[in-house]
Amino acid sequence: MKRAIPLLLLAVLVSACIPETRTLSKTVPESMQGRWGLVPADCTSTAGDNKGLMTVSADSLRFYESTAEIAEVRERTETRLDAAFSFSGEGMVWTRDMVLTVKDSGNTLIREESGPQALQPLTYARCG
Repeated sequence: MKRAIPLLLLAVLVSACIPETRTLSKTVPESMQGRWGLVPADCTSTAGDNKGLMTVSADSLRFYESTAEIAEVRERTETRLDAAFSFSGEGMVWTRDMVLTVKDSGNTLIREESGPQALQPLTYARCG
């Protein structure tokens, strides 16, 4: 005589075999938020000519003439964000895949882009 596996036990066994899908937060990690400059003058200029300044908030990145919002997150830790960003600026819109990585105890941020029009990796210093 065969014993039937209780349905609840069967459900638990089956669910253990299915990979867990998590929705990653569409926010920028707190360690990346703040003002970042490519050169020291980006952090101190009062003339509005700080073209290398990137201001990072929980939901966007602001540059000299554009803004980027997170469209899709692929990986998110406190020190690394791999995401697609939706940009807008100067009457145009575009999408760019980027990885942001914080290093040096939170004082350096590396911005790496991918795709055909990707820039070389950029290294930012946290503004004082």
